[in-house]
Amino acid sequence: MKRLVCAVVMLSFISSFSLAQQSKPQATATKSARAPALQAKIEQAWKDWVKKDRKAVDKVLADDAVEIWADGTGAHDKKSTLEGMQSMNIQKYALSDFKFTPLGPNAQLAQYKAVVELPSASSTQKYNLVVSEVWQKRGSDWKLVHYQETEIK
Repeated sequence: MKRLVCAVVMLSFISSFSLAQQSKPQATATKSARAPALQAKIEQAWKDWVKKDRKAVDKVLADDAVEIWADGTGAHDKKSTLEGMQSMNIQKYALSDFKFTPLGPNAQLAQYKAVVELPSASSTQKYNLVVSEVWQKRGSDWKLVHYQETEIK
């Protein structure tokens, strides 16, 4: 009887270990399959922001989106984000070091670096940012639901 119990416990352990190992490649495949499409969507959103294309940026943002910028002004809803875009004049920017992490079947965390140059009174101000974004699939499209940038010195 004792051997039977040990065998059942060992079999359960091996089965759960095997299932865990099988699920990892699926998560990685999901991650790599979505990453290029989301990276392209992020890069396009930055281009649209710089052009101040309100219609395009509006389409990317979820209605309940929240943005937190490095300027310390607090959280912005969709409306104040679109209004803030009009007064922000980005001269140059560069995006790099993209990383994507699945948060479930319909959500992804995107992390990347952004170097942004804005005009100041006498010259150009350069900001090095770390950005985190949460994207969620709503209907047939991916929407930006949360954006947060942090300045790094």
